[in-house]
Amino acid sequence: MTTEGKPGYGPGMRDMKKICLIDSPVTLKAAFEELGCEVLALNGSPEPFLALDETLAERGFAPDLVMQVESLGPRCLVTGLDGLDCPALLWCIDPHLNGYWHGAYARLFDLTCSTQLASVPVLRQRGARDVRWLPTFGHGSASPDHAARAWDAAFVGRLTAERPARTWMVRLLEERCAGYALAVRQGLTFGAMMDLYRDARIIPNQSILGEVNFRLFEGASCGCLVLSEALGEEQETLFAPGREFDTYGDAVELDEKLTMYLKNPRLTQAMGRAARERVLAEHTALHRARRILEWARDAVDGRARGRDADLWTALTAAAMQEGGVIGISAGEALARLAGCGCDPATADIFADVACAILRVQAVDGKTGPMASTMDALLAVGMCADSPGVNLTGSMAALRLGRFDAARAFWYRHVKAMGISNPGQPDTPAALLTLWARDLSRRGRVVRAGFAFDPAVHLPDSAVECLLALLADQPEHLPTLRLLDAMLRPLPGLSQLRVGFLSVLTLHERKEWRLALELALASLRACRLASGLDELALARTLARSQGQDSAFARALAVGDRSGLLAARLGA
Repeated sequence: MTTEGKPGYGPGMRDMKKICLIDSPVTLKAAFEELGCEVLALNGSPEPFLALDETLAERGFAPDLVMQVESLGPRCLVTGLDGLDCPALLWCIDPHLNGYWHGAYARLFDLTCSTQLASVPVLRQRGARDVRWLPTFGHGSASPDHAARAWDAAFVGRLTAERPARTWMVRLLEERCAGYALAVRQGLTFGAMMDLYRDARIIPNQSILGEVNFRLFEGASCGCLVLSEALGEEQETLFAPGREFDTYGDAVELDEKLTMYLKNPRLTQAMGRAARERVLAEHTALHRARRILEWARDAVDGRARGRDADLWTALTAAAMQEGGVIGISAGEALARLAGCGCDPATADIFADVACAILRVQAVDGKTGPMASTMDALLAVGMCADSPGVNLTGSMAALRLGRFDAARAFWYRHVKAMGISNPGQPDTPAALLTLWARDLSRRGRVVRAGFAFDPAVHLPDSAVECLLALLADQPEHLPTLRLLDAMLRPLPGLSQLRVGFLSVLTLHERKEWRLALELALASLRACRLASGLDELALARTLARSQGQDSAFARALAVGDRSGLLAARLGA
């Protein structure tokens, strides 16, 4: 028996014949049916909550497995899972963008699957107990010969101000494909997109935050040569680089390879065919369905039940409400948190709830309730050893203009963590910098995917603390330098770094290393002409200072193909 008197289940005890799928693609449903399963497919959206136990009772369906696939549209949280006597699985499709709420939500499931291998340890760190890598899948699509295809290259994706690197890449494609047939489309249905891919030879690909995305599988399914960003081992485990797809590290390498492949239709045909064969051999919905059933049969009952389930549902809803990705009000999120009946004696959980309340109150913009919550935490020393409470309380105090209280939370944190030489925060900017450095040391550099607005949200990562500082002092050079140093190792953030580095180089015009960093960031973000101009300027500055050798060594670190040095010339 599990908690709250609900029946449990043991490993290997289930014959998975009746599957309840929530927000699943139709191809995955069809795959389970092909395997002999009876499938009940439910759409959770557009309502923010789906009472699954009630829905199953109404349908008269007793599942052997429940699986929710994260929707890329309106989100829906499933309730009532704790009353079911079967494994429950969550498939996180965009963990690189939604990990800030996935960790709490995963507590409601026995097993969490992630399309991104890199997100597996992150989800575990955020509370998911059993997390496994389950990449997305391709499709058994037709694949005409390349000689019969109308388009030499095609790109489908939204071009928005929020993703300037994508616009820069499209400009590069338009320049390089002059004289060739290039299709750039937005807003296509899935069917129309696949029709276009079947009529194209080359699919240039770009990720958002260094993730292995759908476009790789979709293009490969249609027998296209996908030319993707170099993302490392995870991507190369799925498809063989140089045989089933190819990669680029910057705009120059993309430019060179695109030129080569446009002139070699036989090569693109061979590589596209190999990619499609890999999809059919390893990456279809049927392959994923088999793996899901295999894992589900051995799933161990570990999900939250009873009051714990209510708690994690409330924490998930609060995180999503703060991020603006669920259709509930701040009042409803706060009511759910208040209804958890959380005992202050359970320190870790109470701290999570306290932080969530402050963050939702900040989004709600009602300073009175936020001040009351903050004062209560500070007055009685509640959760004094919680890094999360001390950070959130400090940020709430800054929002309220109460610097002394903000510092008091910092000093509580210093004492609890035993920090030596903590620094003396004599201004809000100094305090934000101290918190940023502390968060960075603890590995909380970014809240990936969270659309942080310093006027609305309380900072919860090192980068957010620095962005809050820059909101008041947009050209504070030490902060810009620190921010760039934190962002530099992270994938997919070159377009953001271009802005910060541009400001720095305007103020420090003789710093060739800064100019080089700007050039490399620009080229990784597909700003070809600007990046090459900046690269030439960096070399000129280095030469004027007798730093030719140092420049060459620094360039080599960021020039994986050697093409940047070759393009730069003597």
